[in-house]
Amino acid sequence: MPLQSHLFLNKPATAAVMEAVERIRPDVIVFDMARLSHLALAIHRRYPGIRLVLDMDDRLSKRYQRMLANETVGDLGGTFEARLPGAIRVLVPRLKKLLLRVEKSLMERSERRAADVFDAILMVSALEADEMRTDCPGKADVVAFPPLINEFPVPQQDFSRSVRFVFIGNAGYAPNAEALELLDRAAVQISRDTSSSDADYSFQAAGKPLAHAAYQKVEVAGFVPDLSAFLAGNAVLVAPLLQGTGIKTKIIDALEHSVPVITTPVGAEGLGLTEGEHFICVLGEDDLVQACLHIIRSPEARGGLARMAAAARNKGLTSQNRAILRDRLTFAFGL
Repeated sequence: MPLQSHLFLNKPATAAVMEAVERIRPDVIVFDMARLSHLALAIHRRYPGIRLVLDMDDRLSKRYQRMLANETVGDLGGTFEARLPGAIRVLVPRLKKLLLRVEKSLMERSERRAADVFDAILMVSALEADEMRTDCPGKADVVAFPPLINEFPVPQQDFSRSVRFVFIGNAGYAPNAEALELLDRAAVQISRDTSSSDADYSFQAAGKPLAHAAYQKVEVAGFVPDLSAFLAGNAVLVAPLLQGTGIKTKIIDALEHSVPVITTPVGAEGLGLTEGEHFICVLGEDDLVQACLHIIRSPEARGGLARMAAAARNKGLTSQNRAILRDRLTFAFGL
């Protein structure tokens, strides 16, 4: 089973969970990891009438595959690395790719098992939900349950004279660290290619940076207590993500605040947004440089940003509103 499973499936933990189930006798139990399929199976055998729901979020096997394809492993151990056995903890930084291949294979097996064990599986991305149904046929109802898009008041926006290219995210997460470094390299190139006749611009990032990182052009604001204020005025969200799975929370933040978005196909996947109509699509560093330069140099391009953001927000609200998500959750819970 995957390397982290031993943290949750040891005998004392399993016994404690089974005792709680016996005492409470719930109608529905929600699990938050496919790695816990063994525990779910034990509960199902003893209490077949309890509905078991897996809140999977993303397909980790797909995430691991992308990390291998991009040759960017990142922190494989993640927040659990300090709790891994000593021998494994020593191996993690030295054999990341090998361990990643093992984890990918084990997670694929775990996802197939989950489709047979659970009654319903919740996934944030409709795209990944479709893939899960195809790749892992089983008894589970696979339900797309993306994040809710709240209807926040649309901020005052003015891109006529200036634009702030902003990034949101904790750089301790490898896909964010990679994207932020890419953005900084692009910003350096953009600074060389602009002139005094162009619109004013800046690059800012909200979120925890890497402790050792030194960005040349991106101003790192750290934790931002008021995201609405950070995204107001002349902000354009830039998310040049090359890896990761599911739906990206930073894009949801932009949609909620009607902020224009520049992102990659990976950043926009699962949201049903159309390139050119709802967001500006870039495929890498060169594309990002050209997209930002076009906005900086063209009043017409800046004039269309607010309209594009409004169209994206409206599109998101048609499929990620409270009524639709309530119905899907009710179905998943068998209510």
